[in-house]
Amino acid sequence: MKFIIISTLLLADNTWARSLKATADKLAQDTNRIGLGIALFGVTLAAIYFVLGRQDAGTKMTQALMGVLILVTAPSIISFVKGVA
Repeated sequence: MKFIIISTLLLADNTWARSLKATADKLAQDTNRIGLGIALFGVTLAAIYFVLGRQDAGTKMTQALMGVLILVTAPSIISFVKGVA
C-alpha cells in the first residue's frame, strides 16, 4: 500500500505553475482527464445495461455518449467563445 501511495506522488504531474492562470489551466487539464475517465466508465456501464437487457439502456447510452461528446469538444468550445469575446 505504501508503494502505491509513494509511486502515485512521485509519478504525478505537478499541478502548480508560476502564475495563477497557468495553475488554473493545468487544473483544467487534470479535471478534463478525470471527467473523460468517468464518462468512459458511464459508457461501459451503459453497455452492461444493454447486455443485461434493461429497458433504460438506450437512454443511459445516449446520455453517456452525449457526455463524452461534450467533454471531448469542451476545449474547442471554450477557445471559440474566447475568440468571439
